[in-house]
Amino acid sequence: MSIATRLRDVLDAKDLSIKQAAEIVGIPYRTLQNYLLNEREPNAKAMSALHTHLGISVDWLLTGEGSMFHGVSTEDVEAQAVNRQEEAMLELFRSLGDAGKREIQSAAEEKKRLMDVEQRLKDLTEALADTKRPA
Repeated sequence: MSIATRLRDVLDAKDLSIKQAAEIVGIPYRTLQNYLLNEREPNAKAMSALHTHLGISVDWLLTGEGSMFHGVSTEDVEAQAVNRQEEAMLELFRSLGDAGKREIQSAAEEKKRLMDVEQRLKDLTEALADTKRPA
């Protein structure tokens, strides 16, 4: 994973646009855009600003190892991102009429049934393979 990809992950995790992040960090919009497009990599001054204003761990930004944010566990960040996604989905769901809600619920139930069948098939395939192995 590149620095550009990790920066995109930060903006997604913080629910920031490029413009918002550039303003917060104090770097030009086009410069941040170049980082995100992998056209250039941030210099030491930019990394320091990203660390200071967004709380990004410089080690993680450079290597992908450790926690995304200084002093915050990766699990906390992932949980926050999931919660935002769930809230957005729930808001969309609530904005639908009754018929739309029924359609989505029906599709979700069908998806769950298919996933259960696929898991059962996988389990049976593994069990069958185990019975065919010589002792």
